[in-house]
Amino acid sequence: MGQSYELKIISVSEIDLKRNFIIRHIPGHDTPKLCIAIDIDGKRVYQTNPSRTQVALCNQICSLSVDSPSSLIALQILHKSKCLAKKKMKLAQLLEKDEDVSVVLNHMKKNAIGTPGPTIVVRMTSIGHGQAGEIALANATQGTETLQTASTSSAIGKIVNAGVNNSDLLSNLGTMLSRLRIVGAALAKARNQDTIHPYSNVAWNILDSVYKAVQKQQETDNNVYRLVQTMADIYAFAKDIESASEKITRLETTVYALVKQTEECALFIQEYTGHGFGGRIVKNVLSEDNDKIKKFITAFEKLGESLDRGTAVETLFVSTRALAMAEETTQTQKLNSLKPVDMNASLRPVCLPGTRQELRDSITNWLITPPDVNAVNPGNILWLSGVAGGGKSTIAMSVSQYFQELERLGAFLFFNRADKSRSDPADVIRTITFYLARSNIHVASAISDAIRNDPASIDSPIQIQFQKLLLDPLDKSKSHIHGPIIVILDALDECGNAESRRGLVSLISDDFPKLPPAVCFFITSRPDSDIASKFKTQRKITRLLLDITIESSSTDIRLYLNDEMGKIRQHHSAWNLSHTWPGEFKMGALTKHSSGLFIWASTATKYLLGSYNPNEALESILNNDQTTVQALDDIYAKALEVAGLWNNTTFVRDARAALSVVVLGKTPVSDTMIDRLLDLKYPSSHIFSRLGCVLQWAPGQDVRILHASFSDYLTDHGRSGDKPWFINPASLEPQIARGCLHILKKELRFNICRFEDSHIYTTKVPGLSECITDLSKRITNHISPQLFYSSLYWASHLAVIGSATPISSATPLLRDGLLVDLKDLMYTKFLFWLEVLCVQQKVGVAINALEAVANLAKTYWYEEELADFATDAVKFVLRFAPVISHSVPHIYLSALAFAPSESKVKEKYFSWLVPSKTAGIESSVSGQWPRLQATIKGHSGRVRSVAFSPDGVHIASGSADRTLRVWDARTGDLIVGPFNGHEDEVKCVAFSCDGQKIVSGSYDETLHVWDALTGKMIGVPLTGHTDKVNFVCFSPNGKQIASGSLDKTVCIWDWEGHTEGNAPALVIKHAAAVRAVAFAPDRDQVVSGTGEVGSSGGGGNLVQVWDTRTGKLVTGPLKGHTQYIRSVAFSPDGKHILSLSHEAACIWDAYTGTEIITITTPMGPSAYSVAFTPNGKQIVVGYSDTLLRIWDVQTGALVSAPIDGHSGAVLSVSVSPDGMRIASGSNDKTIHVWDAYQELSAALKVDTQYKGTNDQEIAQMHHPRYTGHTNTVHCVAFSPKGDHIASGSWDNTVCVWDSCTGTIVTGPLHGHKNRVLCIAFSPNEDQIVSGSLDTTIWVWDVQNGTMVVGPLEGHSKPVWCVAFSPQGDRIVSGSADTTVCVWDVETSSLVFRLTGVHTSTVSSVAFSLNGGQIRSASLSDVILLDAQTGALVDGPFKFKVDDQAFSDVRFTPDGQLIGAAGNDGVVQILNLRSQDSTRFEGHTNGVRNMAFSQDGKWIVSGSDDTTVCMWDLEARSLAAGLFEGHRLAVYSVDFSPDRRRVVSGSQDTSIRVFEITPDDTLKKALGEGSLGQDGWLLNSMAQPILWVPPWLHRGLYFPQNSLVIYKDGTTKLDFTHFVEGTAWQECVDLPVHSN
Repeated sequence: MGQSYELKIISVSEIDLKRNFIIRHIPGHDTPKLCIAIDIDGKRVYQTNPSRTQVALCNQICSLSVDSPSSLIALQILHKSKCLAKKKMKLAQLLEKDEDVSVVLNHMKKNAIGTPGPTIVVRMTSIGHGQAGEIALANATQGTETLQTASTSSAIGKIVNAGVNNSDLLSNLGTMLSRLRIVGAALAKARNQDTIHPYSNVAWNILDSVYKAVQKQQETDNNVYRLVQTMADIYAFAKDIESASEKITRLETTVYALVKQTEECALFIQEYTGHGFGGRIVKNVLSEDNDKIKKFITAFEKLGESLDRGTAVETLFVSTRALAMAEETTQTQKLNSLKPVDMNASLRPVCLPGTRQELRDSITNWLITPPDVNAVNPGNILWLSGVAGGGKSTIAMSVSQYFQELERLGAFLFFNRADKSRSDPADVIRTITFYLARSNIHVASAISDAIRNDPASIDSPIQIQFQKLLLDPLDKSKSHIHGPIIVILDALDECGNAESRRGLVSLISDDFPKLPPAVCFFITSRPDSDIASKFKTQRKITRLLLDITIESSSTDIRLYLNDEMGKIRQHHSAWNLSHTWPGEFKMGALTKHSSGLFIWASTATKYLLGSYNPNEALESILNNDQTTVQALDDIYAKALEVAGLWNNTTFVRDARAALSVVVLGKTPVSDTMIDRLLDLKYPSSHIFSRLGCVLQWAPGQDVRILHASFSDYLTDHGRSGDKPWFINPASLEPQIARGCLHILKKELRFNICRFEDSHIYTTKVPGLSECITDLSKRITNHISPQLFYSSLYWASHLAVIGSATPISSATPLLRDGLLVDLKDLMYTKFLFWLEVLCVQQKVGVAINALEAVANLAKTYWYEEELADFATDAVKFVLRFAPVISHSVPHIYLSALAFAPSESKVKEKYFSWLVPSKTAGIESSVSGQWPRLQATIKGHSGRVRSVAFSPDGVHIASGSADRTLRVWDARTGDLIVGPFNGHEDEVKCVAFSCDGQKIVSGSYDETLHVWDALTGKMIGVPLTGHTDKVNFVCFSPNGKQIASGSLDKTVCIWDWEGHTEGNAPALVIKHAAAVRAVAFAPDRDQVVSGTGEVGSSGGGGNLVQVWDTRTGKLVTGPLKGHTQYIRSVAFSPDGKHILSLSHEAACIWDAYTGTEIITITTPMGPSAYSVAFTPNGKQIVVGYSDTLLRIWDVQTGALVSAPIDGHSGAVLSVSVSPDGMRIASGSNDKTIHVWDAYQELSAALKVDTQYKGTNDQEIAQMHHPRYTGHTNTVHCVAFSPKGDHIASGSWDNTVCVWDSCTGTIVTGPLHGHKNRVLCIAFSPNEDQIVSGSLDTTIWVWDVQNGTMVVGPLEGHSKPVWCVAFSPQGDRIVSGSADTTVCVWDVETSSLVFRLTGVHTSTVSSVAFSLNGGQIRSASLSDVILLDAQTGALVDGPFKFKVDDQAFSDVRFTPDGQLIGAAGNDGVVQILNLRSQDSTRFEGHTNGVRNMAFSQDGKWIVSGSDDTTVCMWDLEARSLAAGLFEGHRLAVYSVDFSPDRRRVVSGSQDTSIRVFEITPDDTLKKALGEGSLGQDGWLLNSMAQPILWVPPWLHRGLYFPQNSLVIYKDGTTKLDFTHFVEGTAWQECVDLPVHSN
């Protein structure tokens, strides 16, 4: 315990509330709420009540408990929670003089630095612990009195003030205490115990604390007085100790119930009088308290009657928990969704009566003592640590039993490394939540509400589980928790391993203390370093050491041995052992041999019990004088020696194999399962029946080791390597693996759980229809325990082959057998295995298993075919995880059916599908697996930064939503997060070299360092920058961090030595904003990239290399960029520097600064992000046009077609260390993970002849048959006859397509240097005209694709609309420069230009039907021109509707009306003459484009909501649609001349033709379903028909599509012969050998 001090705040001055201080710091000049806070070593220890004036802050006294005078004390002035001023100093500075000390605080706001801060005058003196407690109690009492005064007129005040005389209560409590002590002693005597009964002892301690506390409390309620009076009256029988003892002996059961009820009642009184876990009475008075008091009184009166009559009667134990739970039943369904681990403790041993009593009393007293009553107990966690075998688990079980009898046990979780199913750290929070909900109805209600509001929280990382399922609900219901709820975690060191439980241990240490104080935790563990290092430094965790060397430990073991010897004597009665056997001397020797270890004593007595001759067995034990570990080993050896025929090779083989499953198994298994798993010659029950001293087992039940030390002994070569029972994992794990594979071969079968209907999901899909309701029953009926186990763990047992342990320990026969079994599983049972994983919701197991198989097949068995299959199977599982996880039937109907044609899995299993029964799939999509592996959603803002962990397993992301998250790089599952702490956008993230930490930089001008596994901030934010932080990175050795900021500096931080307030170790100033920074991989250098927005000419757009030790410039400045630098990086070998700006990527020699190559950004998009591949030969660049492109750094050539999938600009890219994956973060708020293997393999084949090729040409190289645009289709148009469609794209090309077949007629036509924005056919269809963002107009020949006219240059800004005259001899164009131009087609000359009339972008132009006039519309006005002279005929007509902004304006063919596409999703039709308007509402997002039918009766519109709508102008209603199919915004629409079709072009790069009235044949063939964003194609009843993989969505035909044109191919579905629903099994025809 540290030294206690009294700190008195004498005065506070120099706080200028009006000007210098509050107004500058507090937005809105709100009323001051000032307080003084005191921190010791970063922990808050005291805070005054809020005050409006500085005067009220004076004359405050607090007590502090401090470990050392060298501790740091921080004095702060707060407004609400915001720190206004602060001073940190050593405690010794306040103790140097025994006088008042003036402390001048420092302003915390930047613009106030340098101005005098407030002054606090304090005095600090050393005091005793008793004085410290008095001060704390006085402060608490003062707070209560203040609150009482404030609430005198309230209902609470009335209850408080309606008390009785305090002295009466004190008198009764004093009487109660003395009598209770008498009863407790007598009850112990009646039970032949040396110590007072625990219930009596605990009740006495509680009432004693209440007695002392009530001395300070002013009033107590009448009902409490009545209750205490009743209790005192009943205990009157104890006045005469002799008669009391006699009555207690005779009515032991009733007296036992009395003291038990007294403890519960004492806890209630403790809460009620305001000295318990819930705070003072005025904070915790509830309306139901009077009813509870009455029930307590009734219970005591019944007990009193029983005592008076002298007869034992059945009594009712009344608890506050029981009273609460009687009011309502728990929400079972919601709580069961928590998937808690079953914790059946019925067979766990408890302490022998009288043993460990002092320690158990200390534990129970600690747990029932409120934190604010005893200064020794500052938190809600008690940690008992000690060596293995010391009896921690038995103590935990006894404490659990104690509180369970009192109905105060919230949860009891016990872990066992041999039972991984119960010891997964990921299950702990959900399991605690479940059992806590069962302990209190109000808690249950709050938890159920939390699950209902956020169902996903159940499967979120444990940090989110804790916040959403525990912290928030318990905080909400804390006022209904009376007295302690005890949660016990036993053997925390056996919960997972140090790495997997790291997040849990951190959560316990840092966050469990935030729970309401009534929720108390008792935790036991070995003092493993990962646990001890966290718990020892947390002041709110009280540590209790289980010392096995103290005398009481030996005494307890002696008591235990005495009790066990009685059982041994009785069992071995034939040996005529004396009633004192084995005698005092040998009992002492046994006790000494135990060395304080209960596990030794337990094993020894079990050994004696099972021996033939107990005398000989006892002598063999005592004839050794060894260390503790040696003694334990010896007792284990002796127990095993007498248990079997270890000289018999068959026995040795079978026993070792059976024990290996028990010790190496991933979860406990039964003897019958072991027999089936190992195919033993004789039943394993013969073996286990001999090992009762080390195993817990009954026939047909799971076999469990009694203590983890037994496993340690059997598997440690140094301890048992020379014994026949030694278990060598390297040789025995493969045997278990083969046993598992044999089980799979025997028991796996098609549709193993007999699912009848493909329309019903196997497991719940969030937001969709219900799933199978009897899944658990089906699993029990159809999946045996051995199949369950084998499906999950065969690969885990096989993994030892790939470890450092030589495989030579497995025999050739075993190795060859494993290969045969693996091939059988992969080639004949693979899909059946996935079925089992589906129903177990363990699909992730498949990924790890298959990766292990692929690795072993390649590196050990040299089986390329098996390796290729397993690699392909990983892709199959990853790509179809949404199907495999939720529907067994659709593993076949959807996953197998839609797998790419070149898939190895499809090659093996596709023949199982019956073509005449399954859905017809006609697809031109590539037969290879798609690039996209996973789409990760979770951020609510754009993803600004992504980074792979050094091992490539995780991806960190930072977002504009101010959070960080960490994801699984393979599956996209959230691992941990969100990390909250930044106050503005997170711009950049980076992992440390060891993957343990993440650094983030934010627009809030700070850097944060986080624990990558737990999401906890390490230390405090790094503050030093004065503007937005753009880039951060760790040095290669992890000791430094570099950051670049808009404040024109690079800061180098010495991370290892960082403490709060540290300045950067080095600040490197620049002449312009620092946009990017990166460390060199092999030397003490950083490279920086700078520039300002809008700068040109390269003046400030520089690349520079700096020495991180001196800050001196090493290389540069390197000039070449014309826009500011966005990203910099060293190549992996450190020889080159990469820099990226909007317009180009440059590669430089890192030593000489020579520019090696410049890779120019394609025309149109801007480059945003870049990363080297691990070999340094390629770079991956993300662009504003949503694409990623991979470039060869030597040739500057594109190495593959652009990677397409995002719907927003690609802001960040990262390549995994093995080069197998690319991660990209986007404006669309998603992260995509791409399979980079194909792309980077292709890079090795790139020829220099491709240098400078554009997207279209590189796509043509990879896909010789051109199938579609490679970027947004901005404009589409039907030809006058309707047989062709023209399209223009952001890929700068024009195409002409057959409108029925989709084959390309002409194109792609290259000529424009930027996006094509508009297109139109000539009247005779021989020509098309196009306008572009490059300001030019081109005319093309439709037949041969040659340029006929152009480029026509006359506009100064993008050309947004073009049209031919009816005669085809002239073209009219409109531009963003607000002008209209008319061109002569034959001469290519400008006829006239109209300027100065329109005031905004001209969006629509058209000739009148006779060609004599031209109509043009901008986004704000319409005019009518003479087509020959350009003279203004009519207008301009101004239009403005409800201040609405429009994106497009169109004319009806007769020119009488105009249509305006609104950004609010509304289409408006306006009559320019009358100004009448009609609104058409149906879109849910902005309308991009619209068109009228040729007869002017219908309108078609395309929207950002991805839909196309058709409207009836006369009926003023929706005529057809919403037409679905596009996956991104629709940019352009047009009617066919016959008005039967509509064509649309989209941001998703596709073109779709919709039939307005499709015939029934087309509907039937294509199906009636709707495709959700998650890929499920649903029927009209929202039941699943098929799951369509995302790579087919953009090219998928929907029911009303007669044509889809898409660059990556299209897919048609035919359901004409599809057998689904209850007949789905007919779709599968299995080979004879497979089932």
